[in-house]
Amino acid sequence: MKQISVLIPVYNNEQYIEDCIKSISNQTLQDIEIIIINDGSTDNTKNIIENLQKKDNRIQVINKKNTGYGDSLNTGIQKAKGEYIAIVESDDYIKDTMLETLFEYAKKHNCEITKANFYNAGNKQKEYTSKYFNNTIENITTFPQMILIQPSIWSSLYKKDFLTKNNIKFNTSKGASYQDISFHFISMFLAKGIFFLNMPLYYYRTNNSNSSTHSNDKPFAIYKELKIINAFLKNKVINKEQKTIINIFKYKIMMWNFFRTKNKYNKIILNKIYTSIKNYNLKEMLQNKNLTTKDKVYLNILLKNKTLFYIICIIRKLIKNHE
Repeated sequence: MKQISVLIPVYNNEQYIEDCIKSISNQTLQDIEIIIINDGSTDNTKNIIENLQKKDNRIQVINKKNTGYGDSLNTGIQKAKGEYIAIVESDDYIKDTMLETLFEYAKKHNCEITKANFYNAGNKQKEYTSKYFNNTIENITTFPQMILIQPSIWSSLYKKDFLTKNNIKFNTSKGASYQDISFHFISMFLAKGIFFLNMPLYYYRTNNSNSSTHSNDKPFAIYKELKIINAFLKNKVINKEQKTIINIFKYKIMMWNFFRTKNKYNKIILNKIYTSIKNYNLKEMLQNKNLTTKDKVYLNILLKNKTLFYIICIIRKLIKNHE
């Protein structure tokens, strides 16, 4: 058994894929397998990864028809033979010590998930700042606010047995996007131990204009992820604090989705947000310290004047899009 299986889902990423793979091949931890899932690329990606495979016998290439990100990762998890699983996005790259460091902490603390901090690597490189990376072991009971962290599944190490025993998979529904959201939520909710390492080891590329983060298509894909989360939570015992944090998580995700999508969807998406949060305990949310002052102001406006909320959100969106 290999110590770590590294999964790289890729679709039409000839610009960055070589740098990504080389950063993994050059890891100080050598006992790994590298599984590249080529999701029907039509550019030069296939040739690049097959040439790199010839230079590193730890590389496996799975060429398949285009079925999407979630199906690619599920295929990789099924094929993986490592004790742990790491996921690296095809346009990102990692420090040469990342896998060894995560593996050492995972074994030392016997955690199902070990998460490292990361760099936002665009035109400028900046460490992601978060109070959640605090070198402690947490779970949904001890630290429910941890689910508010950016869904950085790619700077993490997952125990494969934990994923398979709990049947944790990615959403594969047709036309789905942002499948990391439900995977992040469900795995964090179920893990008995998650170690948050306050050390940036991953370079998350933010200046790739072709990434889904910068896409304003599929405005309603996020609601498929929230539907999966709601179905998962249906029969779970959730205390008052956890429920408030979960509602904050959903609200933040929906607002993020609004600000990234095309303006022609403004009215529809804001109506969906309003319909959703009517079922939340807004008083508890407004009193919770994990909701920012800005978010609290928006919620208060929404409670008092729905039309004013629309206007302010749209003005903010216009300003944000021209920054």
